[in-house]
Amino acid sequence: MMNSVPSKQDFFADFSSLTDLKTRAQKDPDAAVKEVAQQFESIFLNILLKNMRSSNEAIGGGLFSSAQTKQYQEMMDSQMAQSMAKSGGIGLSDALIRQYQTQQQASVSSPEAKARGDSDFLNQVAKQDLVRIQALAKQASTEFAQSVQQEAVSQSSGTSSQDISLPSAVSVVFDSPDEFVQQLWPYAQKAADLLGVNPKAVLAQAALETGWGKFPIAKEDGTASFNLFGIKADNRWQGDRAVVSTLEFRDGVAKREKAAFRAYDSFAQSFEDYADFLSTSERYQEALRSGKDAASFAYSLQQGGYATDPNYAQKIDRIVSSSWLDAL
Repeated sequence: MMNSVPSKQDFFADFSSLTDLKTRAQKDPDAAVKEVAQQFESIFLNILLKNMRSSNEAIGGGLFSSAQTKQYQEMMDSQMAQSMAKSGGIGLSDALIRQYQTQQQASVSSPEAKARGDSDFLNQVAKQDLVRIQALAKQASTEFAQSVQQEAVSQSSGTSSQDISLPSAVSVVFDSPDEFVQQLWPYAQKAADLLGVNPKAVLAQAALETGWGKFPIAKEDGTASFNLFGIKADNRWQGDRAVVSTLEFRDGVAKREKAAFRAYDSFAQSFEDYADFLSTSERYQEALRSGKDAASFAYSLQQGGYATDPNYAQKIDRIVSSSWLDAL
């Protein structure tokens, strides 16, 4: 089914709509609140998408890396962020509206306020510069993730204490590749010893799957899955699961799909299961025969069907050669 073409008001580059919004806000501030909140959420979502793009750039260029591609990706992300906000988004705009209505119900809804076209919420947003809005969006994303986790914990009163004490996915995010390498290198060495392969290749694969630990797979309640290798939960897996949206390549075309992934209690368990997963699977035996040759290991993994990304092996090889792993 083809997507509908956005109207002029829904197009991200239509700056005249901001002027129209200001006029409507002066006439009826209450009616304009929803659209202002959606505009703010679209900015926030666009920042998230931009950060995701940046993590991929840190890992290495893909099939279509070029200045022109980046420009069109930024345009697409801006349009997609605005469309997402219009269609409901992640609930940030609704939260802003609730906060505004609670704080301003008396003053904004009064005849005097309407006569002035006065709205503290609209005026405050209009006066923020881009740096300030980015800071607000970052703070909002952190608070949103924390609120999801708190709500999940409050709803888990009937579960065991072990379930409630699980850390959130946000709390296990690594701040930098240096921290990622420092904390996970011992686990990679142990798993590589069991498999008889290069530990740098093991750690590089974990870095590729998680964006150097910046984008961990989270379970539906917001808790961490500790899945560093993107191992999916098929019928052989009897443990906990994390169902998320993932990007798969089908006949060379990237498609967004829902998939269930294995969930663990720690990063150590993730490395242990990774070693067991490869050693017990016939399709990856050629990879295990590659020894310390990281490039051969990555190529054999891709040939065995570990990932659908056609550049999977090349990306692992680039990470192995990066400054963070080269010095190990």
